[in-house]
Amino acid sequence: MRTRIASLLYSGIASAMVLAAWPLASYGACTINNTPGSDTSTCDSATAPGFSDNGGDNTLEITATGRVSGNVVYVGGNDLVDVNGPSAGIDGSLDQGDGNNIFRLNLGSITGSVSQGSGADVVQISGGQAGAVTQGAGIDRFAMSGGTIASLEQGDGLDEFFMSGGTITGAFEDGDKAIMTNGIIGRVNMKLDDNRFDMSGGRIIGNLVTGFGRDTILIWGNAFVGGNISVSGGDDQIIISGGTVNGQLLLSFGNDDLVWSGGNLHSSVLMGEGDDTALLQGLVAAQVAAAQLLDGGLGIDTLTLDNTKVGDPALFTQWENVRLDNGSQMTLGGTLKLGDSATGTGALSIDGSSALLVGTGSIDPFTAGQLVNVTNSGTLDMTTASSTASDTLTINGNYTGNGGRLALQTVLGADDSASDKLVVSSGTFAGNTDVLINNLGGAGAATVRDGILVVQALNGASGPESAFTLGNRVSAGAYDYYLYKGGVTAGTAENFYLRSTTPPAPLPNPDPEVPTIPAPEPVEGTPPLPGPTDKEVPIYRPEVPLYAALFPAAQQIVQGMLGTYHERMGDQSRQQQTGALPAGWGRVYGNSSRQSFAGAVSPTLDGSLTGFQVGTDVFASSLDNGLLQRLGFFVGHSRLKGNVKGFNSGWEDKDAGKTTLRGDSLGVYWTLIGADQAYLDLVLMGTRFDGNSESDRGVKMKTRGHNVTASAEVGWPLALSANWVVEPQAQLIVGKTKLDSQNDGISDISYDADTNVTTRLGVRLRGDYSVNGMPLQPYIRANIWHASAGDNSVLFNHETRIDTEQKSTTVDVSLGATLEVAQGVSLYGEIGTEKNLDSNMLRGRQGTFGLRMAF
Repeated sequence: MRTRIASLLYSGIASAMVLAAWPLASYGACTINNTPGSDTSTCDSATAPGFSDNGGDNTLEITATGRVSGNVVYVGGNDLVDVNGPSAGIDGSLDQGDGNNIFRLNLGSITGSVSQGSGADVVQISGGQAGAVTQGAGIDRFAMSGGTIASLEQGDGLDEFFMSGGTITGAFEDGDKAIMTNGIIGRVNMKLDDNRFDMSGGRIIGNLVTGFGRDTILIWGNAFVGGNISVSGGDDQIIISGGTVNGQLLLSFGNDDLVWSGGNLHSSVLMGEGDDTALLQGLVAAQVAAAQLLDGGLGIDTLTLDNTKVGDPALFTQWENVRLDNGSQMTLGGTLKLGDSATGTGALSIDGSSALLVGTGSIDPFTAGQLVNVTNSGTLDMTTASSTASDTLTINGNYTGNGGRLALQTVLGADDSASDKLVVSSGTFAGNTDVLINNLGGAGAATVRDGILVVQALNGASGPESAFTLGNRVSAGAYDYYLYKGGVTAGTAENFYLRSTTPPAPLPNPDPEVPTIPAPEPVEGTPPLPGPTDKEVPIYRPEVPLYAALFPAAQQIVQGMLGTYHERMGDQSRQQQTGALPAGWGRVYGNSSRQSFAGAVSPTLDGSLTGFQVGTDVFASSLDNGLLQRLGFFVGHSRLKGNVKGFNSGWEDKDAGKTTLRGDSLGVYWTLIGADQAYLDLVLMGTRFDGNSESDRGVKMKTRGHNVTASAEVGWPLALSANWVVEPQAQLIVGKTKLDSQNDGISDISYDADTNVTTRLGVRLRGDYSVNGMPLQPYIRANIWHASAGDNSVLFNHETRIDTEQKSTTVDVSLGATLEVAQGVSLYGEIGTEKNLDSNMLRGRQGTFGLRMAF
């Protein structure tokens, strides 16, 4: 449209230039031809008096220093007046009368007014000065690139206006199609026909007004309007994509449209009566705030925010429909009031990419008692407006989730912990909304009453359980939290709570007239949880039994590396070398077991352990009493990999995760062997742990720690026959394990453990044979192991303590042998099985194979 207007305007200007090129008689000086016919007058110097020409198509060319002293009047015809000289002009007024007239002012001045009557008139001003310009009726064209005039009145007809420079000191009146790229106008009043004002530059000092009809105003580029922009009557449109407007936008009655996609408004927008629309596109909060007020007025009005961020909701009044689209954000720190005195209420809709950022605020109807409608496909976000868990959004009406999200900050702890919340009052809630919880420093705790309130229904509000679901895994400390509809106290049936325990079954009311409060129900999408029982059931997170199994895993590594004397060294009869560094040894070993442990979460570790050990006798000697003593050391490495089950998510023996733990050990030993092969074996060993755990839901944590263990073992063989002895054995193991504190991204994890005391009573039946000249000592051994009472503890956020008992009683049976395959070279090994004697399940298999060599 802008291009078409410019084309028409320039075609008019071109016509004027053609007319100006008609041949003129040259009179020199200042000679005026004034006859009844068509005259051409030239004035390039001196002065001529004013005159009146009564007919014909006349041309007046005033150049250089020529001047006409007095008024110039043309009664009719198609007249051309061209003023172009530094001192040229008319000391008076110019009246071109009716006809298709042309007036050009390039240099010089007209001290009075310029008027054109009916007809298709053209005015072109590129310099100089003139008084008021009036173009009269007809399709007139005006172009200005420089100079100054007092005012412009284009009159009736579909007039065109183009301004790229210059100044209109007063008003521009009655134009129809206007383009302004630069220059200055005092004020604009386009009050006839369907007007269009396209302004990309320049300044309007006062108001820009269009009246009646269907008017369009475009403000863009570097345009500046110092006063109001006003359209009145009709279905009007204002498009603001740049520039600055200091005054108000006044759209009056009619079904008006406002599009604001750039630039700055420094006063209010009043849409007026009618079914109006406003589109705010690509704006930031500071831009919108400067407008002070956007008032939809009476009617069914729609405000759309498109990729726009706004703050104070008090900016927006009397809108029946408010839409947040295409990544828009509205910060709600007060009240958003929908509707007007006629409609009473309205609706807010949020698309999937947009958000309502809430501090504490409400969405209310204009008329108390009516209900608003809020539809959320995006996010109601209470996590960004403040850093506290105390924000509340109150919707006085109906709320519908259309796959939207409700993001809240919550201090995850016990009942009634602080939390942001959504309040629905008087209306209904429906659809589906994912509730997203951000823990604000809560350490986790058991909820034993209603839980933590996150959605509250007031004044009879109600809706289905499916209206809200938990959109993320919510964990704190040792607990998982799930979303339940309803509490355990009266009046809470329509609320939604976070719980870290399953609620107890409701007790029947002793008054048969009073209904029993129904038990809270987990919302749709919640994993299966136990039903109501006689007491609350804690919902421990899967990592709890996983971490509780770390102490038993560490103890298995220590026990596997320490073993028994014969598992490590083979038969004592093959250990008779003396001197410095008399012999060295090494072994590999492994076991596979499934063992449960009593405690708060009763972890079960189903794992496999592999390891190797190498050592040497540093010194061995015979004592005067016939005893043989040996002093040595060993190093070793072992690895345990296992799967863990235990009490989590409300269920016993539920899969929890997997763990890998590695141990690097260094030990020293001192052994006494008697002439009758009785022995005393003392060991001191340290182990450094390194590993990692991962729960079934992908929560990972590293494990670091260490253990110091001391062992004392004795055996006393008693002859049964020439080839067999029975050897009672006893062993005492005392150890202390410490694991380093960690954080798994959900909570701080710390550990504490009592000193572990394990005793073993065993008996070995050993033979003594020779196979192809090689000494062979086969044996069978049975042991009873007992770990005394004590606890291993895992602390979550230093608040929740999960204890696992060390106490256990087990039995193992092994078959083994030592074979001397060459002088000073022995092979030894055993295989065995183990099981529990108490209520803690154990099933396992084990084996070891070693080599001892004299140096």
